[in-house]
Parts: sequence; C-alpha cells; structure tokens
Amino acid sequence: MTDSAPDSTTETAAAGTAARRFRPRLSFAPLRSRGYRLLFAAELVSVFGDAFHAVALPFLVYQLGGGGRELGLLVAGYGVCRLATTPLGGILSDRIGPWRVMLISDLSRVVFTAGIVAAAVADDPSVPVIAVLVAGTGLGAGLFQPAAYAITPRLLPADQLQAGNGLHSTASFTAGMIGPGVAGLVVAALSPAVAFGVDAATFAVSAVCLAMIGGVARGTAPPPPVDGDPQPGSVGPDGGAPPSDAPPVGFWRLLRESALLRTVLLVTAAANLTVGGMVRIGLPSLSNGELAAGAGGLGGLLAAFTAGSLVGGLFSAGLAGLPRRGATAMLAGMVLGLAIAAVPFAGYLGAVVALVVAGLASTVTNVLVITTMQQSTAPHLLGRVMSAIVFAALSLFPLSTVTAGLVVDRYGSTAVFLASGATLLAAFVFGLSRRELRQR
Repeated sequence: MTDSAPDSTTETAAAGTAARRFRPRLSFAPLRSRGYRLLFAAELVSVFGDAFHAVALPFLVYQLGGGGRELGLLVAGYGVCRLATTPLGGILSDRIGPWRVMLISDLSRVVFTAGIVAAAVADDPSVPVIAVLVAGTGLGAGLFQPAAYAITPRLLPADQLQAGNGLHSTASFTAGMIGPGVAGLVVAALSPAVAFGVDAATFAVSAVCLAMIGGVARGTAPPPPVDGDPQPGSVGPDGGAPPSDAPPVGFWRLLRESALLRTVLLVTAAANLTVGGMVRIGLPSLSNGELAAGAGGLGGLLAAFTAGSLVGGLFSAGLAGLPRRGATAMLAGMVLGLAIAAVPFAGYLGAVVALVVAGLASTVTNVLVITTMQQSTAPHLLGRVMSAIVFAALSLFPLSTVTAGLVVDRYGSTAVFLASGATLLAAFVFGLSRRELRQR
C-alpha cells in the first residue's frame, strides 16, 4: 500500500463505473469448496458447543455450593486467558500455519472440557479445580479465532472471500441462537456435567473436520497474493513489488508503515470501548427498569440483536464485488451508532426493531473490515494482523463493563446507550475521514 493519492477525476470515474456494475447477489459459491465446507462445519459445531459451556457453567458453580463471586471469578479468568493467548494465536498461525493452530486449539479444549466433566462427577468436586480447567478452555479459545480468519483466504479465491466471511458470520449467529435453548434443556433435564460432555464432543467433531482439510491450508507457506492490490508487508519502497532478495517485513514495521492497519485498530478499539458494557450492563438495566420487560423481555432484546446479526451475515455475503468496501463499512457502523442511541427512546417494540438494525449493521461492518484486511495484508503477516484486530476488539471489555455499571448507578441506563451511540458514531466518522480506509 502506498501513500500516493490517485488522480481524483480518474478515481471518481472508476468508482462510478464500479458502482454501475455492482449488483448485490447472495452467493453460496464458497460452500462448493471442500476445504471451506469443512471449516464452515468446524466453526458451526464449535460455536454451538460454546453455548453449552456458557449455560452449564453457572449451574455447575451453584451445584458445587458457589455463588455469584465464584462465578464472576471463573468467567473473568476465562476472559483473561482468552485475551492472553489471542496474540499468540496470530504469531503461531504465521509460523506453523493456521490449520495446526486451530487443531491444537480444538484438541486442547477437548481435554480441558473433558476434565470439567470428570471433576463435576467426582465424589468431592472442587470449584478451584473447575476454575483451572475453565481457564484452560479460555487459553484454547484465544488461539482459535485469529487462525480462523487467517486460514479462510487460503481456502477461497479472492472473489469469494467476502461471501465466505458473510456465510461464516451467519452460521455462527445461527448456532448462537439455537445453542443456548438446547443447552438449557440438557442442563435442566440431565445435568451440567452432561452439557459439558456435549461441549467436549463438539470440539472433537470440529477437530475431525479440521483434520480432513488438506492441501494448501495445511502448509506453513502461504499462497501468493490473489488480487492485484499492493499488500502491506509485501510492497517495495516504490510501492511496487519488493526486490526478490528483500527480507519479509515484520509485524512491528508493518504497524509503523501501514496507515490502514493503524486506522482499523484504532476504530476497532474505539467502537468496542462501550459496546460490551451496553450489552451486558445497560441492556439488562433498561429491560428491568424503563422498559419494565423483565428477564423474558431481555431475552427478546438479545434475540433481536442476534437475529439482525444473522441477517447481516447473509446480506454481507451478497455484497461481493462492492466498490469502496471500507467506506461502506464505516457508513454501516454509523447506522449501528444511531440505532443503539435510539433504543431507550423507542419503547419495547421500537427497541426490538432498533436492535435488529444494529445487529445487521454491526455484522456488515465486521465482515467488510475483516475482508478488507484479509485482502490487504501479506499472507506471512495475516495471522498477527488478525490477532491484533481481535485483541483490539476484546481488550477493552472489562473496562467497558465496569464503566457501564458506574454510569448506570449514577445516571441511569439511557446514558449508557447515548454514550455508546456517540462513541460508535465518532469512531466510524473518523474511519470514514481516513483516505486509507475510505478508498479500499
């Protein structure tokens, strides 16, 4: 990527031609690729199993005599461990290949989750032992996501990459909608230990799917670039191809030289500064207070956001070939901010509609940004770049939830939604103002 500005007249004409040629069309073409189908199945069953972990863990802690404090510490430990290994997942993906990292992640989670099952059915189960095992599953989870983003470009041609990312998001949100209900039935009818057994089985199935992926995805040497755009980390000093004897650019040099990467990381961190607290603290407070909807109403609000996200995945899959992907992502993010700010003022049904719109816009933004970075990053750096983006999205979650709790207690839940909307708008307006992202 170079910093030279193209001629504005040529640029405008090219953009107009691309816009006239572009027609939204939902594409399932990525599913014709065997490797992508196996990856799709692996992630679908893995996300489905994650719901069993989330539902079963509280009931297991209560069954063992623990309370809210113990549960909070276990969940926090899981989150810290997941965050800690996210950069490692990117580093290992670039060094030994994302396929191996994903397989290691799944197999390690099979072992740790099976350990939770064994500890839960022991004669004298111990909360500290459960805590160590839960932390182990967090370590495995942190490795997985950067590798999943890094492996997808190896499995699909460039013109199918965005559709593949969109379908992946749709599958994840579908599993996320179905999984908690099924997990709740298993916990209620059988036990938390059985639910964790199902979780371990899903990781085993995911590992089998990954093991069946062959060819280019297994190698450590990435395929050559698949489009004509210059890629950060692979361009020479004049903006063209690097000299054949030039050493590959490292991640820290890339971070210094790539305005696109710096902008995406900044926008990602800013956009996630308040969202976690809004969802986990602000939304329950709003449902229980101003909307008077209770626990059932909260479930409906969360389901509305998830349903919108699911539709957003399908919608994104139909935007392959979209000109100015970066600008569209930032505009969708601005819609997200406006929808979030409207939630506390729209009544319950209006809040449901606003959250559907917010979920759709959020997924469109995520898919377009991820696809942009996948196609704009040299293959030998893709794992680390993806892990940096995931880390930027996750790292502020604890601060977000603590801050949201303080704001709710002092100013009410409406202030959390207004602050979240304003922060999102500011982040995406900034992103839209940056040429390196807007012109992608």
